[in-house]
Order: sequence, then structure tokens, then C-alpha cells
Amino acid sequence: MKIPHKKFLKLITLLILVSGGSLLAQQLPQYTQYMYNTSTINPAYVNENNRMDATLSYRAQWIGIDGAPETKALTVSGIINNRIGLGVNIFKDNIGPSTEFSSNAVFSYYLNLSKKVKMSLGINAGIDFFEVDYSKGNYYDQDDVLFSYDNYYNALPAIGAGIYVFNDNWYIGFSIPNVLINQSNVVSDKNLIHRDNHIYFIGGYVLDINTALKLKPSVLVKVIDNAPPTIDASLNVLFLQKFTLGASHRLNDSYSALAGFQVSKNFFLGYSYDYSISDLGDYNQGSHEIILKYLMPRWGPNARSPRFF
Repeated sequence: MKIPHKKFLKLITLLILVSGGSLLAQQLPQYTQYMYNTSTINPAYVNENNRMDATLSYRAQWIGIDGAPETKALTVSGIINNRIGLGVNIFKDNIGPSTEFSSNAVFSYYLNLSKKVKMSLGINAGIDFFEVDYSKGNYYDQDDVLFSYDNYYNALPAIGAGIYVFNDNWYIGFSIPNVLINQSNVVSDKNLIHRDNHIYFIGGYVLDINTALKLKPSVLVKVIDNAPPTIDASLNVLFLQKFTLGASHRLNDSYSALAGFQVSKNFFLGYSYDYSISDLGDYNQGSHEIILKYLMPRWGPNARSPRFF
């Protein structure tokens, strides 16, 4: 994509503002279909019904912008003996010359707050690997001290926690996927790479219209240090336990269309498209995201119909 000089300068400025004012900030990936794979943002969430699930996802953000974010993720999680949840979250995120690879193990424990209300407490622990390849892109200037260094590589620990409270029709959650804030300087007095704290609040409610139709309004609030909060409001509709259609609005950023299909008893396929309404919308053709979820066979009792969250 060729961009005139003045537009290129404006685009770079916008990208810096979106990233929270830092040239290369280690932000966690953004997901439009988080409601289909909540364990990516909250370690306390896992499926019930004595079953495991595995989810693959791919997100291509801001199509048409060279070096725009691209995320691949794998999550596996589930409940054993009705109390303990185990899982693993892995993702690879590419943004321009930078690549982040993260691997986290997840543990959660379920408590009964009342006859109908449950609470899950979760923790995650792992390692984040971060690399910057200064040979990528056409911004290279050998006279600039910032680009006179070899590729940068770092590995940092990640520890997070979450809480998830729910019954058969509603849920609320709070999580911090990484409570460790580490600063890494590449060049003296040049703060090029840093990790910002992410705090997530989620909530949703399922309305049973009839036996064939369910509505689920939901909200996600993401708070990041040194950046405005991100608010996602969505409405999803489930037909006949097979077809899902939805719409979402990320405040001051995008509108999204979502669709999902229960391909078989064990496989679910989901897709979403984001249309940018921010200033970056002048330079991209939207964002695409696809997920494939495999629901493993149940074991033991408690074989109720799956929740719509």
C-alpha cells in the first residue's frame, strides 16, 4: 500500500496514539469474538459440564496497512471433577517489526455462592517472548541511532488473575492477565519498548425468548495504563442452538458484524468483520477474525445443555 508523504506522517502519528504514545508497546491482542473464547482475557473462565474445549483463532487487523497487527491464538481449557479448571493460552502477535509470543498455563477453582450462583477464581502464569527485527519495513535509516542496533529480543515472566461470577443466565468478570510491569530500554534514554497493565471488566445476560431463540447483550471494558479505556458493547442472537448472529460497537473505533455456526455436535465456527470509524479508517479496509472451537466429549455426570457464554 503506497501512501503519500503527508498521509504517511499522519498515519504514523495515529499509530503511535493508538498504541498509547509509545513506539513499540507490548499491548495484549484485541479480539472481537472474545465472548466465544473468554479464557483469552480471563483465567477464571472455563466451560462447565465436565468437558474440555480447544479454540484456534486468527485475526488480521486493519487490512491494507503494511505491518498492521496479526494474531494467531490457541486456547485449551476445561473443568475436572466439577471444581478445578485447567488450561493453556498461547498466542503469537505480529505488529510491524515486532513479534510477541506468549504461553500461559491456567488454573481455576469453582465455589458455590448460593444454590444458583457460582464463582470461579483463576490464575495464569507463563512467559512472554518479545522480538524486534529492525530490518523489516522501509523506515530504516542507518544514520539514525535507533536503527543502529542488532535485533532486540527479550523474555519476561507473566502472572495474572481473574474472578468470574455467574449463574445460568448472567455473568460478570474482572481480570488482570499480567500484573507484572517490566520496563526494557533498548537505547539509553529512549523508552522504546514497555509493557502496559491491562484490566478487563466483562458482563452479559442471556434472555430466553423461547426454546428456539436466545438473546445475549454483553459488554467488555478494557483499561490500559496511559491510554483511554476501550468499551465493546455487543448483542448476539442464538437460533436453534446452531446459528449465531451478532453486532458489536467498539466505542470511537469500529462497528462489527459477527456470525457463528455449530457445524456439528463438537465443532463451532465463528467469523467477525470490523469496520473502522476512527481516523485509521482512511487507511484500511477493516479487520477480519475467525475462530474454530472443538468441544471435547463429556465425561461423568452433569450433561446439561451448554450455556450461551
